[in-house]
Amino acid sequence: MSVEATAGRRWVALVLAAGKGTRMKSDQAKVLHEIDGRTLLGHVLTTAARLPLARTLVVVGHQAAEVERRHRDYGFTAVLQEPQLGTGHAVMMAAPQLRCEPAGTNLLVLYGDVPLLRETTLSELMERHELEGNAATVLTAKVARPRGYGRIVRDRDGGFLRIVEDRDLAPGEDAINEINSGIYTFDLKLLLDVLGDLRAENSQGEYYLTDTLAAIRDRGRPVGVVLLRDEEEISGINTVEQLEACAAVLERRRTDPAEGCPMCGLLRGREDLVLLRDRGLAVVVSPAPYNSGQLCVVPERHLVCQESLSGDEAARLFALGAEAERWLEEAYHPQALNLGYNSGRPGEHVTLQVIPRWTGDANFMPLVAGVGILPETLEGTWQRVQGARARLRASGGA
Repeated sequence: MSVEATAGRRWVALVLAAGKGTRMKSDQAKVLHEIDGRTLLGHVLTTAARLPLARTLVVVGHQAAEVERRHRDYGFTAVLQEPQLGTGHAVMMAAPQLRCEPAGTNLLVLYGDVPLLRETTLSELMERHELEGNAATVLTAKVARPRGYGRIVRDRDGGFLRIVEDRDLAPGEDAINEINSGIYTFDLKLLLDVLGDLRAENSQGEYYLTDTLAAIRDRGRPVGVVLLRDEEEISGINTVEQLEACAAVLERRRTDPAEGCPMCGLLRGREDLVLLRDRGLAVVVSPAPYNSGQLCVVPERHLVCQESLSGDEAARLFALGAEAERWLEEAYHPQALNLGYNSGRPGEHVTLQVIPRWTGDANFMPLVAGVGILPETLEGTWQRVQGARARLRASGGA
């Protein structure tokens, strides 16, 4: 089940999963095809469950009853789209449910056949949407072969101007290699307002969610763009070959130690390096230390910008930094302590770093090329700092 955000506005997700998937050469609904024993839709819902969502809705259509039955443990609300008349029509079918949401709610739009999106990518998309005050935000990517994709046309200042489908490109626009992923965030109330502007005046006779972005911009509201660094994440599954390629990507991610956000991976998979968890914040041993004893104070949810922290969270983060300094003074008696702060760079986890220092750091060599040559292991640092914490508690100092 998804959890409420501890800061920011209310978020709900809408997952579009009604399609048949004729190119899969199977009678089975596309989202029911499996990778590693989990359906495509199951992979998407597993990622969604890690986000600060209040609620998740899934639009079903082809083999709707089976899709619902196979995923009933995910706790979503199903919405039937029959017939399937495009992505905009799918949102129209969900509108009665979405209109029940309170004012100020934001919507994240996902697809049941796009299983490679990382939680951290979606977290940053949601975060940028809120921080920039956007009415809509689109996730984009730059690709070597953009033919067939809708292109992102930007204005002179680099802001969003419009999306042009491949077949409608004007002379010169075919050189644009930034494409629309179809993954969006919206101010929900505004999206519901502009749904009535959609028209099925195209060769497919369908309502396209893409058209809502132009309608929102025409109303003078800001539309943001978040450029994805890894285009692989937005790969949709339409064929058996693409399903096999997706399985290979997931296998590579499992075996790649540099995969994903290091802090998120540490918080989930290295409890032996977590020193303290306190109301959504954590103090951990740095997974790639400059010196033995380097600690990090981090939010437990993936955030890129300090501005996304509530006032209380920011105050507690720096208070935990001061506490970490006391632990290191007791554990190492360093000549100085350096504080570093990561905030605002795409893909980085908000981190307050506390680093013990000595003149020349002669006795504390850095971690080189991922090979630990420090005088003590990371586990050794954890044990030493925990021992210092115990001594301070016993003396009433912490």
